[in-house]
Amino acid sequence: MIELVKKQLRQHRRFVTFCAVGASGVLVNLGVFLSVLWLFEERDMQGWWIDNLSVFLGWAVSVSSNFTLNDRLTFQTEAAYQDTWRVRLTQYYVSAFAAFLIQWGVFNALMWLTEGIGAGDSSALPSTLEWLYRLLLDFRRVSANLVGIGVATIANYLLAKHWVFRAEDR
Repeated sequence: MIELVKKQLRQHRRFVTFCAVGASGVLVNLGVFLSVLWLFEERDMQGWWIDNLSVFLGWAVSVSSNFTLNDRLTFQTEAAYQDTWRVRLTQYYVSAFAAFLIQWGVFNALMWLTEGIGAGDSSALPSTLEWLYRLLLDFRRVSANLVGIGVATIANYLLAKHWVFRAEDR
């Protein structure tokens, strides 16, 4: 059984590495996402546009680190291809943006489908339950964002492999 797992990992090393790099990007994405949400929440500003701004900024910041790590680790770009770095970077942003549109669509669909969660007025809650209400709201947003990221990962990988890094050509 262990040998089978090792064989599968070797066979799919590139996708596993891509997902590991993506996991680091998810941490960056969520850090920025939650920071922006909490920044606006502290100023009593909430709403659809702040949720979407948070999703976009989380994506934008994480793309830079993901490109660098994927360029070096996942697709192991060789020195001979360094003259095409700007082209790969541009293509990566375009492909990552296409994946972001999928992420954004899934996020908004899930937010719409779960609209009733947290729709009540938290001022009627005892102060001891206020933290639970806030946690449910954040969990709804984070969950929708994570599902969107997961769905978009497949499209992002395929575009990166077949267009940005053209791994089969190297």
